[in-house]
Amino acid sequence: MEYIILKKFEEVANYVPQVSAIADKNKDSFGFLSKSAYEQMASKGQLWVLIDKARELKGYLMFGGTMPTLKIFQTYACKSVKGQGIGKKLIDALKDFAKEKNYHSIMAKVASDLPANVFWEKNGFPIHRQIKGGETTKRTINVRGYSLTSNDLFGEINKETTGVRPTGPVLKRPIYALDLNLLLDIVKARPGHGKVIKIMQIGFQGEFSICITPEFKKELERQSQNFPNDPVLRLADAFPELQTKLEISEISEPLRNIVFPQRTSTRRSAQNDESDLIHLAYCISAGISGFITREKALLRACNEIKEKYGVAILSPDEIILDDSDSPEASNPLNSDFSFETSTATAEIKSFIDNYKAPEIITRPINNTSPTKPASSVYTARLDGQLLGVFFSQKPIKATSSAIAALYIDETYPQSIAAIDHFLEMALRYKNGFSYRLDIYIGKDQALTEETLFKRGFFKSDDHFVKFVANIFIHHKNWPQFSKSIKSLCGFSLPEKLPSNKELQNTGICFIDSNSKIETFSWFNFETIIGPRFILTPDRNCILVPIKENFANGLIGNTKNQLSLLSSHDKTLLIEKAYFRSPAKSSIFTAGGIIAFYVSGTGSIQELIGFARITYSDVISIDEATIKLDRQGILSRAELSELADSTGKIHAFTFDNFLEFDNRITFKKAKELKLISNANLVSPEKISIEKLKFLIEHAFND
Repeated sequence: MEYIILKKFEEVANYVPQVSAIADKNKDSFGFLSKSAYEQMASKGQLWVLIDKARELKGYLMFGGTMPTLKIFQTYACKSVKGQGIGKKLIDALKDFAKEKNYHSIMAKVASDLPANVFWEKNGFPIHRQIKGGETTKRTINVRGYSLTSNDLFGEINKETTGVRPTGPVLKRPIYALDLNLLLDIVKARPGHGKVIKIMQIGFQGEFSICITPEFKKELERQSQNFPNDPVLRLADAFPELQTKLEISEISEPLRNIVFPQRTSTRRSAQNDESDLIHLAYCISAGISGFITREKALLRACNEIKEKYGVAILSPDEIILDDSDSPEASNPLNSDFSFETSTATAEIKSFIDNYKAPEIITRPINNTSPTKPASSVYTARLDGQLLGVFFSQKPIKATSSAIAALYIDETYPQSIAAIDHFLEMALRYKNGFSYRLDIYIGKDQALTEETLFKRGFFKSDDHFVKFVANIFIHHKNWPQFSKSIKSLCGFSLPEKLPSNKELQNTGICFIDSNSKIETFSWFNFETIIGPRFILTPDRNCILVPIKENFANGLIGNTKNQLSLLSSHDKTLLIEKAYFRSPAKSSIFTAGGIIAFYVSGTGSIQELIGFARITYSDVISIDEATIKLDRQGILSRAELSELADSTGKIHAFTFDNFLEFDNRITFKKAKELKLISNANLVSPEKISIEKLKFLIEHAFND
């Protein structure tokens, strides 16, 4: 028997009522969804229907998700074709689709008591871990996953073009703009408004950032009978507004042929169509992750828009499939989110067993005790509930290596903060020799994997690896440095350190462990070896005065010289933002080195450490609120105090913070002629000679 899989909306639309009826009869397996949810998924091309020669429905597949993971919501085969491989045909087609679109994995959640578990096991979806289901059924849910094989060791880090100016920080939370009708759903208590509320809860708790476009209020003003006092307007004030320097019409006009190819500009609802295009144009111009809407025309055009402009069009039903899909979003916004040291309790052992941790991790964790200081266990908790475990061992000199593990329940919106905190702990560890860091994670930790790639880790079989240098690199020690990387990671570097122009225009090429030539920009190569950096003949450094409370967030209590790892009451950030007035903003460029000086009357007044600039720009307060949420944002009132007459502030982000072994006092810095007669009232640039001088006095090695 020959079967055809229909994927396009116009082909699937007539089958949506039948799919909805089938799902209603199988609520025990699928839960309850409204017919509109199936219509929206069909509009996006994410409800596939399998038919026979007579064009009768014999099975269907519904899926969603965002990069890098596809999520299977429902798959079904009619009883009349059981045993004929209908489900496999649908799953195989989805695997091909995922490979074509460069997804990393496919995930399916299956209740542990359902016979369907046998089907998923046969089709290459092993159990990655188990989680608790919703309060109604109290089932155990198997999280099953299929990994798409890849020979790409470094993810996307080596695909970035040399010399392109960054438009944002390295690490980003997804940013989504809301359609006006979604907030109207809440105010008018329309069907589906509960899902919109849950999306807002998840956003406020940190999984993604939510914003609106300038068109939002214009559209509301056209529809409102009392615009100044409209409750939706007051609700909209909770969200920052996208801004753009581009001409929106230059983007919205080409979108018309994609979204509304058959609609004329004179039709009755033409103004609503225009608003949809303007919303989308703002999203594209600002380069945000996506637009959340129920507008079917936009959903139907989602694939072409994603391919051409990189912006996703999502429906609320895709983000929140049913009421039990994200039970963790119900946590209050003031939940107690904490990090602490621990011993290997039964709770922790059970948690990591759920992630199928290998013996190389479980054995040392089980043997961890206060009398064995070479190993440490840390936990992340939300109102007492365990959501993450980080295990690390000190580097062993005989092997120049260290082992670590990070297991995080990424279904919690706060998981991003936990990932950043624990990875920064690992990368801040100061050691007397260069070493290889091997870190193990769970198979369904897509956010953790993405963050590891962006922090310079590479894949190695069942774990991730990073080279951590303990020297500042220059042409004299390059041969020894190259030898260390070769012996620890298997990478062959050029015989000589590339010249400054080579670093700027090509980067660094080397042969990886698979005998493949990899090319990295100067910036990304320093990500791989960081937090140390390369000392080229014309490299300079900016001395940046910061307030003491900001310094305390970097290294703990500055007055007591506590190491950063002793300060567990603060959440660490891999990439952190600093805000200041726009004066002298032009001297800050991505990839540049800065040294922080703690300024202010009564403060320690010392140079405390290096960092690397990852992004710098003069932007509006709204843009800062949207773009730099993951890097730690100040309140709008605090940002307003720093703004110039046009309402703009200078924002820069940095990573690779490296605390000095020996802080340099203001008096010492003056004696060494590191500080000019301006006395660091504002940022000062120092030359390579002074930078080397600073390194000589700040570090013991």
